Amino acid sequence: MAMNEIYAEADSLNYAVNSAVNSGDFVVLGGVNASTSATGIVGVAEVDAKLGDDTLYYATLRHKGVFSATTTDTAAITVGAPLYLASAATYGTALTATSTGNKFVGYAFRAKGSTSGTQTIAVRINN
Repeated sequence: MAMNEIYAEADSLNYAVNSAVNSGDFVVLGGVNASTSATGIVGVAEVDAKLGDDTLYYATLRHKGVFSATTTDTAAITVGAPLYLASAATYGTALTATSTGNKFVGYAFRAKGSTSGTQTIAVRINN
């Protein structure tokens, strides 16, 4: 073990988040919009945000895995296509293949056909 190691198992860590974060939300902390090279910290909330003693809200974010999300994109999404939080959000469960103004979260794990309405997709988070 390295003497400067803080966490040996870092698949899930606790972070300060928006007070409205719910279990199952994709969360992006930091990073820049529409970039797959500077995404910030990406995770899926394991619990709802809870108020801490320091007046900040905290949630444990899972950094590994494939998670389900929703999309209203009508175009097909192929396996490996980059996915982003919709509507310039920093947390939530609605994803899109549209990069402009949105935060990158990961890659499509399964393909989705060209259909309308809300659909469930699988995404491998980018960490």
